[in-house]
Amino acid sequence: MRSAHSLKVRLLAHVEACRPDTVFYAGAIGLSGAILTRPDAGFSVLFPAWFVPTLAWIASLYGGDYFDRELDGLTKPHRPIPSGRIQPGTARNAMVFLIGAGALFAVLVNPLTVLLSIPAAVFGIAYARWLKGKGLWGNASRGLPSALTVLYGSMTAQPLPVPQLVVLSLMFWVHDSGSNLLGALCDRDGDRRGGYLTYPVQRGDEATVRGLAGFYAGWVALALAAPAVLGDRVDPAAYYAPLSVAIALGWVSLRGVLRAPRPIARAIGVRAHEIVVAERIVLGTFLIAAAGRPGLALAVGAPSLLLTVLARRLMRRRYEPAR
Repeated sequence: MRSAHSLKVRLLAHVEACRPDTVFYAGAIGLSGAILTRPDAGFSVLFPAWFVPTLAWIASLYGGDYFDRELDGLTKPHRPIPSGRIQPGTARNAMVFLIGAGALFAVLVNPLTVLLSIPAAVFGIAYARWLKGKGLWGNASRGLPSALTVLYGSMTAQPLPVPQLVVLSLMFWVHDSGSNLLGALCDRDGDRRGGYLTYPVQRGDEATVRGLAGFYAGWVALALAAPAVLGDRVDPAAYYAPLSVAIALGWVSLRGVLRAPRPIARAIGVRAHEIVVAERIVLGTFLIAAAGRPGLALAVGAPSLLLTVLARRLMRRRYEPAR
């Protein structure tokens, strides 16, 4: 009985480490890149477009837990590694295995994807190991893998990515740099205690909010301008209608921190980030509909959003409590 209980504890710890409230986003971006490149793409293209970014995302989560284990021991002792439910070596090995498995799978689909997988892995590890405490450089490095995911998805459908997708790649880069900065705002006090010189620690709340507003304005401008570059790859009506939902959710999140008393309470930052987590699912899937596959967009987006919200309710207070 004790062994079964121990196994259950370890399995739940790994589920917790994989953050089921965030895990659907990267794969949706890969699918978008593939469908914008080949609207009639079938399973042999769509599966690797979704699968490899998902593995990479989970690898980054294990890596973050491994490299942040000492900080988490000070500020978040309930997390899987500092609580002893996952050993540090296990998290490190999971990160290495998932990176290797994803890279191998990607190369088998298209050998040229190594041009993307190497910098994505390098920047993902560099963020977790060194760049997190380097101000906005760290936030920008964390957004880069999402930018590369768009291009990787395109490369599952043809040897080289569609050049027009660069505007969307930049959009996701700016967006995810901003969402990472918001996460850093949530962790400001703990990072200060641990000696991590993140942007909120270095520059304070007011400068951080200005940075968040800049990132928001940047990704919205790129998103609104993208159809002019994408041309007939997207249907304008199917593009702008769901995009408006993502823009509105992003604004609600930003407004929460804009109007918050200073210093911004962690609970307010966490609530703002929760909205962004839901908004990312919309942003990650609306391009699938805009490219002519609304049924697939709904089939991917609806359960992803539902599971994201449920996982957030069930696990987020345990993994990332507001206080």
